[in-house]
Amino acid sequence: MSEMRYVSHPGIYIKDAIESLGMSQNEFACRTGLSSKNVSTLINGSSSITFEVATKLASFFDNSVEGWINLQTKYDMYLNQEKVKAQYKEDYEIVKMFENSFLKDYLQIEKDPKNKENIIDSLRKLLNVGYLSCLKENDMYAFCKTSIQKDLTTKNIVLRNAWISLAENSVRDLKIKEFDSNKIKENIQVLRSFTLKKPKEFVPKLHATLNNCGIKLAILPYLSGSNISGVTKRNDNDKTVLIAINDCGKDADKFWFTLFHELGHALANHKRHLTLSFEKGKIKDAEEVEADNFARNALIDDKRYKEFVSGRNYSLKNILSFSEKEGIADFIVIGRLQKDGLIPWPRYSDMKTKYKIVDKYADL
Repeated sequence: MSEMRYVSHPGIYIKDAIESLGMSQNEFACRTGLSSKNVSTLINGSSSITFEVATKLASFFDNSVEGWINLQTKYDMYLNQEKVKAQYKEDYEIVKMFENSFLKDYLQIEKDPKNKENIIDSLRKLLNVGYLSCLKENDMYAFCKTSIQKDLTTKNIVLRNAWISLAENSVRDLKIKEFDSNKIKENIQVLRSFTLKKPKEFVPKLHATLNNCGIKLAILPYLSGSNISGVTKRNDNDKTVLIAINDCGKDADKFWFTLFHELGHALANHKRHLTLSFEKGKIKDAEEVEADNFARNALIDDKRYKEFVSGRNYSLKNILSFSEKEGIADFIVIGRLQKDGLIPWPRYSDMKTKYKIVDKYADL
């Protein structure tokens, strides 16, 4: 940003002229056709030189209207530059809220105190905002659920809005069919079968299957401080649904549960325009419980699961056999048993798979 030296308000020139002419402000007002109040506010720098005022001043001083307009424009530009500098300063405080690893590894932005403005400009573009401070608005995304988390900090709100914005932008130009809940139900078994495949094989098929159901899928890394695990958002313009989930710490069982949880929200077709699923929500409302139940029952048939656990035989051999019959990855069953408190967390944890799915944002 080019630097401008301090520029005075044009009223200073009027004040100097009045003093050199030996006039009072009232006399000057009478001789120029301006009101006394207008002259006073101009001298005090609290009003601007309009075209009408410039015309009267130019007539009195026998100079150009453009000259007076230019003086005002130059002063306005100076004030605007000061505001821009202040805005950059405020926005860099927002930049500090992001983890260095998230900016560098995912967005390919490195924090550099010597290059603040370029960093801010890049982040504004990626997040599709005029100013990063816009992210402070709690209602930036209409109908956000706040009942679960009432103790949100400014940082939580900023990072939540940023994460959602990145998810939206990553699929913004994707053209797919309209949302069809029946197609999702028809493809549940197909989606379950993807748990048996490696990410390199299932990720493109997962996107294709969901796109065919009218769902745009965005998989982003977890943004520390946002406390968001997933988002389901209806797009009324093209009648599609955005589902965004984080990589769940690369835990495969959590990844699939989160995905099916968000599918549950999409199928429920709630009136809300957008539904948030919190990473560490202490309280779950009815919609969250409903989505949890959908995910559990869609991944593992509830009746067969109850029959399995009734035998109380949680040997690895029995778990593998049950998983094979269900046509689902064994880590899904192990994760479910751990979550339900039927086996301790450490048991069989070496059997649980880790995924590396998220690519750099620029490559999505």
